[in-house]
Amino acid sequence: MKVLLIILGVLLLIGLIPVGVVFRYRETAQLRLVIAFFHKQLLPKKPKTRKQLEKEKAKKEAKAAKKAEKKKKKEASGLIAKPPEPPKPKKPLRDRILDLLPWAKLGVRFVREFFGHRLCIRRLMIRAALAGDDPAKLAAQNGKAWEAIGIVVPVLEQGFRIKQKKIAVYPDFTASKTDLEAEVAIRLRVGGVVWMLLRYACKALGVLIRSKASGKKRRKDGADGEKTKKPELPAGNSPAEASA
Repeated sequence: MKVLLIILGVLLLIGLIPVGVVFRYRETAQLRLVIAFFHKQLLPKKPKTRKQLEKEKAKKEAKAAKKAEKKKKKEASGLIAKPPEPPKPKKPLRDRILDLLPWAKLGVRFVREFFGHRLCIRRLMIRAALAGDDPAKLAAQNGKAWEAIGIVVPVLEQGFRIKQKKIAVYPDFTASKTDLEAEVAIRLRVGGVVWMLLRYACKALGVLIRSKASGKKRRKDGADGEKTKKPELPAGNSPAEASA
């Protein structure tokens, strides 16, 4: 019993671990992976050591040798004549669409729940100081920038949970070039994602079972319809002539 409680406690702790990425832009793009208190830099990539380069070269050579061996085996097996397989009957377009509809609905629900409930934007920060010496042109650029923000931000707010948001765009007549700074921090919980994947795996299994059952029913109905179909009479013959 104690062992079971320890395992459940460990799984609970793993489920509570936050995982996320932090994207920053200030002259160069930076991307970091965050797992609890562990940070790993993804961009810009650190230069590889000589040992890492030699290891990658050895892997590529082994992969190329394996690919060449597979090609030789394939060519050797191609010399043996195989009987042609009969072509498989294609499903009608209507049946294929009916089979795909439940999967499309399930995929839409999954994406909506993942991005709307599981994924969280903890911080969205954009700061842009627009540079220029022409006040009229700079004012027009500032208006266009805020117009774009007014279109994009509501779409993000509808699709994601945004906890902290800070956007500032303003003209700077003293700057020689436009200064742009951005930061986006995204986070999710491991346990919530795992639970969500398990639920949707069960739903996908149900969709698969129902899809196979409906496919069998359609094939059975089609076979019964062909059996009950009346034979056509030859052209120019009336029912009386056919009976005679």
